[in-house]
Amino acid sequence: MEITGFDTNCFLFDSSFGEQIVRFIEAQCERWPSLYFNCAPVAESFGPEWCLEVNPGAEYADHLTFSSGPEMENFWEENGYALDSNGEGPFAVFYSFHPSGITARLRDVEVEGGAEGGEFAARLEGSELMLPEFFVASLVLPGDPAQDAFSLGVLADFRRVFGRQGG
Repeated sequence: MEITGFDTNCFLFDSSFGEQIVRFIEAQCERWPSLYFNCAPVAESFGPEWCLEVNPGAEYADHLTFSSGPEMENFWEENGYALDSNGEGPFAVFYSFHPSGITARLRDVEVEGGAEGGEFAARLEGSELMLPEFFVASLVLPGDPAQDAFSLGVLADFRRVFGRQGG
């Protein structure tokens, strides 16, 4: 399947990504009661024992796929990441795990939500972010969230689950 959708910027996560992605999957079960997760009915592909597969050093990113059911799975095969006649479309989370860690200097820091606000952001300016291991993830959506309400809703779910408010 060729990637034809809107690829969000990369998100950087600590090692809790695997636990928190479960909440995102659960949120999509609320969106679509007949959710297909990773090309199968959610009842077959996701349950209490499910855990995120991690392949350190993999050549390509791993991914999780989401669609409303078998009809959208077929639509996806024919149309790629696109909106269907209901204004909804399939999407995916691409992710990779990096066990080697990262150190990054923070510039142009923006803090959203919470009591910290701009004063806290100013204190973080020039700080170093150090993660001993981390995940990089991206959403591939059927449309640009700046122009498509469905894609914006999926992005808002993703941000909410991982603790960031807003769309």
